Amino acid sequence: MNIAQAVDDYLRHLQAEGRSPHTVSAYRRDLAAFESFADGTSIADLGSVTPADLVAFMASPTVHQDRAGRTRAPASINRYRVTVKALYAFAEARWLVERNPTAILRCQRHRGLPPVVLDAGEIARLVAAEFAGGAGRRDHALICFMLLTGCRLAETAALNVGDIDLDARVAILRKTKGGDPDRVMLSPTLAGIVAGHIGGARPGAPLFATGGRRLSTRQVQRIVTRRVQEAGITKPITAHSLRHSFATRLYNATGDIRLVQQALRHTHVSTTEVYAQVDPQRWRASVAAIA
Repeated sequence: MNIAQAVDDYLRHLQAEGRSPHTVSAYRRDLAAFESFADGTSIADLGSVTPADLVAFMASPTVHQDRAGRTRAPASINRYRVTVKALYAFAEARWLVERNPTAILRCQRHRGLPPVVLDAGEIARLVAAEFAGGAGRRDHALICFMLLTGCRLAETAALNVGDIDLDARVAILRKTKGGDPDRVMLSPTLAGIVAGHIGGARPGAPLFATGGRRLSTRQVQRIVTRRVQEAGITKPITAHSLRHSFATRLYNATGDIRLVQQALRHTHVSTTEVYAQVDPQRWRASVAAIA
């Protein structure tokens, strides 16, 4: 099969699976680099690619350097391996190729630095914050929602008022990473904050809006960055850092990695294990307890 056609089919498959636009875009970008390499070596057919071709691709400047000529991080280079292997796994499962040449590509397990998270004092400061301006209550509810549920940026931005059940203290997520509706639990504190924000808004209205229009993910990110700084927190906190903070705090409170996996809605517990870091304060207290 023609490589360009195979790539198009695979990207449509990812979209049909409910992968996020960001994920599909990342695969498209990496596979475009593979297509460009194949074009430059006169390889047109997916089935004619050899292990040697893949080794040459992984050694190419396209993989190892960005457009500015800077060396890519090991995790970024590894992503190309993962992407090409995924393309061939898709093609092999559908009998589009007779053989899979990607066995030679050994994906490296990359364990990066622990994510930047808020500590207990910083979380308490944000929950108790009173942000200035007409949008202060909305921004406070937005940050607290992400911080106390662990919801992703896109999931939060997609919420409507009717997705919140204050009596049951549950939020229904319509736009999840896997594509299927899901739910998260609201603590009594968060339910009170959200109730104050909603007021008498109609069920079909966006939960977080400006001028009646839903906040975009970019707007949410900017709000988080600005308001965290206003609270006197100097760490490089992003919207996703709030999810990391929720997960770390939940693990430190329970020690139950499976519970954290369920709360974050991870398919594989290996994805969640990054949060199973030893808290220095718990370590110190444990050592003192047995001395």
